[in-house]
Amino acid sequence: MKASNTKDWEFSLFYHPTKGLFNCTPYKSINLDKLFEIYQSPYLITKSNELKTASDEQKVLIKSLLPYFTYSGVFTYRNNESIVSYNSSLLPLDIDGLSEEDAIQVQFNLSIQKGCVMSILSPRGKGVKALFFLGNEIEIENHYSTLCNNVEHIAKQLNIEDFVSNIDKGQFKLCQPFFIGYNEHNFFNLDAQPTNWIVEDVPKKIVEYIPPKTRNHKFSSNIEQKRIEGYVLNECSRVENYLSLLGEGDRHCNIWRVGSCASLIHYVPHLSNEIEQRLFVAVVGMYKSEQEAKNTRAIRTFKDIWDKAQPKNNEIIEQIINEYSINLKSLEQ
Repeated sequence: MKASNTKDWEFSLFYHPTKGLFNCTPYKSINLDKLFEIYQSPYLITKSNELKTASDEQKVLIKSLLPYFTYSGVFTYRNNESIVSYNSSLLPLDIDGLSEEDAIQVQFNLSIQKGCVMSILSPRGKGVKALFFLGNEIEIENHYSTLCNNVEHIAKQLNIEDFVSNIDKGQFKLCQPFFIGYNEHNFFNLDAQPTNWIVEDVPKKIVEYIPPKTRNHKFSSNIEQKRIEGYVLNECSRVENYLSLLGEGDRHCNIWRVGSCASLIHYVPHLSNEIEQRLFVAVVGMYKSEQEAKNTRAIRTFKDIWDKAQPKNNEIIEQIINEYSINLKSLEQ
């Protein structure tokens, strides 16, 4: 089912007092009116005040136990395949990494734009979350690609061009959690009118999987083995170094990079455990502790990406294999 009007929008609300973010089974479905009530509930006000004074580690734990909803619609379980009702005209915004002064200004600027259904400061005052009623509908299969490719256009239309780099594209994912937190700087509008502007549909790119040319390769010499191992280990080091330089807002959305190494393991299966452990340590190292990495689902994301990575062809490694294959044939003649 598709809902194009705010009066028809529905959301899945998720809340579990102990599982927090790890709970993927919705508590119930709610409409926009009920969502606004929850945002201003005594429980949310209390928890949000706790967040203001919490340490970084406490903040992660408190935030992980906050209720959240799926802005894109109603789900029977929180994954893309389980959506049963889709809010086709809803634009979500999560703008992070702002100064307190900029955050207040951005929240206000968004609240006066046509189409603004909600804009609210994060509990700690350094981010803004907003919902907009778009002037057109987004095709569900192109949801993520359309919003990601229109982010500069969206920022321009909403007069927040200076903060386009602060817009978290991860929030555009269909089943992405939208955490609920209270702040006195808020705006709620049940009677919003659609924006005068639209976003251009951008079809999702379909990448055809091409199986690797080489399977179960047996090294022809120690030199060939060392060269292939060296290449794969260098790729591992490159990903480790990249992850070590990321700031708070860029950590989770870059965990996917470990998949590039996982897809090379079929060339060096004997190094699988070593490389997996190195990259696991690199992912956890982006956070203050392993518990924080667990609370933010970083470890689970890492495991999913590593386990689901498909073997891929690598041209450089194939060149090395071909080079030694040719040399071996010339020796045999």
